[in-house]
Amino acid sequence: MDQIVVIANPSASQFTGGDHRQVMSLLRKEANVEPLWPDSPVVAEAWAGEAASSGADVVVAMGGDGLVHHVAQGLVGTGTALAIIPAGTTNVIARLLGIPSRPTRAARLINETLEPISIGTVRMTLNRGAAATTHHAMFACGFGLDAAVVIEADKEPYRKYRFGSLHYATTALGVALGDFPRRKPNITIDVGDREDLVCAALIQFRSVYTYFGSIPVRVSPDQPDPMTVLTVGRMRRRRIPRVLTTLARRGDLGTIPEWTVARNVKSMRLKADPAVAAQADGESLGMVDGAHLEWAPDTIQVIAGQSPISLLPETP
Repeated sequence: MDQIVVIANPSASQFTGGDHRQVMSLLRKEANVEPLWPDSPVVAEAWAGEAASSGADVVVAMGGDGLVHHVAQGLVGTGTALAIIPAGTTNVIARLLGIPSRPTRAARLINETLEPISIGTVRMTLNRGAAATTHHAMFACGFGLDAAVVIEADKEPYRKYRFGSLHYATTALGVALGDFPRRKPNITIDVGDREDLVCAALIQFRSVYTYFGSIPVRVSPDQPDPMTVLTVGRMRRRRIPRVLTTLARRGDLGTIPEWTVARNVKSMRLKADPAVAAQADGESLGMVDGAHLEWAPDTIQVIAGQSPISLLPETP
């Protein structure tokens, strides 16, 4: 490697100036390194794209899953590899790629990696009236329930940084027990040869959807190939204990009444009336009234550890 760009988020919950200095020192032993400090997700994405256009070999995201998501948007479809120095609350993407949790060890992994690997993403085309935007999800995405949880969790950033997974879990329970059970199905999901009217859809395309602390959370015990889609017809309060028990036992959420799991999904479409909240990698993507999702193999180059747990066979 000749040129590395490090995009850092000093507001990440586990970020420290000392770790950043050590990371820069280690990386500079092997390459020319440029540190960048974006002041917004939009800037992080733009700078990642500019670094790729300028010939950078690697762009490092030093922060949490949010920063990784936005940096990845600028690198999709380029020959520049994404590397991660975990410094966030949950660091799902780093865990799935087998990246060490300690920043110095993650930096050494970057130095020691001779060739990045190619992985797929889910390409999301989101519609808001006549306008359309494209996003790439790195580990999970959803509409309705989990997107509402993301929005509520982000309203209290201190609790998010201080309590991490516990904050997300209590927020999810609050959403599930709050007004969400009163919502009528407003999302039409078209998957394969079936069409369903639901109030939420969660899409898993790695071996893990997310984590609660060290506990992996899945929508189905089966490996997605390439995508598994969980749809929620209605969220009934009386069924929440069964949902929690199924999650704890790593069971199949498709066994919950009015919940359905579709497997071996390559693409799907949805329409929402009224508009519904969307999220990717734990980042809110706003309200949408339509979407097209498709599995996109070999979309992005990444620096991975020796034992990544999420890299499934690519499906053409």
